[in-house]
Amino acid sequence: MLTHNNNFPDKHTVIIFMLYHMDKKALVWRTEFMAAHTVSGQSIYLKTMDNFLAALDSAFQPFDMEGDTLWQLHALKQLSRPVDEYVSEFRVFVT
Repeated sequence: MLTHNNNFPDKHTVIIFMLYHMDKKALVWRTEFMAAHTVSGQSIYLKTMDNFLAALDSAFQPFDMEGDTLWQLHALKQLSRPVDEYVSEFRVFVT
């Protein structure tokens, strides 16, 4: 998204771009979000990108993100993959 910064005149356009490119399970959330932020067919301008990102986080982050991360870290195994891949995945969990 950062590489496209100059292509968007404002944050509202960025939000519309992000909504347009949602698919699969996010489509249901997008439909509900758009309905809640539209009046008489006109899009309501969202005040900040932070509000939009907070709505995304509350909809899609795990209920117990810390617990889920600890469980995934505990279940992490190298198995037959290269050490570099294992270490990279480990770093994702601990940061």
